[in-house]
Amino acid sequence: MLPSRICLPILEPTNLLRSCRGGFPKMRRSLRRLGPASDWTSAGVVRRVIRGFTLIELLVVIAIIAILAGMLLPTLARAQRKAKGVQCMNQLRQLGIATLSYAAENGETIQLLAPKDPEVTWGSILSTNASVKPFDLFVCPIYKPKKFINWFQTYGVRVDPPKEYTKGTFREFLNVGAVERPSDYMHLADTTSRGRLGFEATQFHMFRATNKFEVHGRHAGSANGMFLDGHAEACRKKRLEDLGITGLFDRDGITGYYFP
Repeated sequence: MLPSRICLPILEPTNLLRSCRGGFPKMRRSLRRLGPASDWTSAGVVRRVIRGFTLIELLVVIAIIAILAGMLLPTLARAQRKAKGVQCMNQLRQLGIATLSYAAENGETIQLLAPKDPEVTWGSILSTNASVKPFDLFVCPIYKPKKFINWFQTYGVRVDPPKEYTKGTFREFLNVGAVERPSDYMHLADTTSRGRLGFEATQFHMFRATNKFEVHGRHAGSANGMFLDGHAEACRKKRLEDLGITGLFDRDGITGYYFP
């Protein structure tokens, strides 16, 4: 038997309770269990109160993130520098292959510089004669300028080999075949400018073994170099001293007037 009154659903919870007094007792009891009508939405659904973070909780989370970042960033920086050091070594190996190939095609002779044309350097000579590209291969990726901008700010070539290893009026040619121990002859190296040509703390295209602090140990206490047998090597201070080279293992503090 149908109840005396039929209760139709309406949106307002209070009216819904009132209209159901005469029938549907189970519905009435269910609605009462939902709580006061003020806790319902206009659609008759219970309003859920979402509790947010307090200011203190947010500050704690931010502090934890800052601590983690402070711990991870130095590690990431060291990893990046190590990767750049590996890249530097690979570039020097490629330049070593190109150098020996150039020497083989030119009677075991390498041109180190062009005294009559100061705009020409070992890098521009090698790039032209051995088709070495891209030019960024001539620049250490971890020290200014980090990318190629000119032929003066590149890896440095040794320009003071022993006299018996050289040819030319100005000793501008290196006789590769005359070098007795090519595996102990550093031909290219990480360098720093030391104020030469006005450049401040940047790579420089030449070095002299007899001059102090022109070879630069910037890779975690090592200076990368290419030797005349074609191998590349990360040289510590002792290794450089054995080669007759005094390297710089600190910041180049000599000022200049040109800032790359």
